[in-house]
Amino acid sequence: MKKIILENIIKNIILGLVLIVSFYYIQISLNTNAIIKNDVIINNLLLVVSIMAVTACFGNFAFTYERVNCKNVWQRYLAHVTTVLLMLIIGISLELTAILTKLLIGERLIILDITLLLLYLASILYDFWDLLRATNSE
Repeated sequence: MKKIILENIIKNIILGLVLIVSFYYIQISLNTNAIIKNDVIINNLLLVVSIMAVTACFGNFAFTYERVNCKNVWQRYLAHVTTVLLMLIIGISLELTAILTKLLIGERLIILDITLLLLYLASILYDFWDLLRATNSE
């Protein structure tokens, strides 16, 4: 069981690094895109991003490691791939929300950034809690 916990730690570290890189890439891409200067388009993008985030959050919180045979390598890796994809979508959606909001209002809202970061941290903690719950029941 220590193996799956270590895999989960590595998964989340890699995911965090990918999200750090993606934040700067998204920020540069959006800042250099002429379409993004239109407030209506930014509002519409925020709506789409919100729908993606809600959908990914639902999938992430509905998933449980309790139904995964952690001793089976394929099931374990499929569970990791599933959670990493959902958490990646959540992370990118939250990054997009922060960047688009800044473009819309012209400045960073620190409280919004902190809230978005806390939301992502909650999804990481849920992932670990669910994994620990599943491994303790075995």
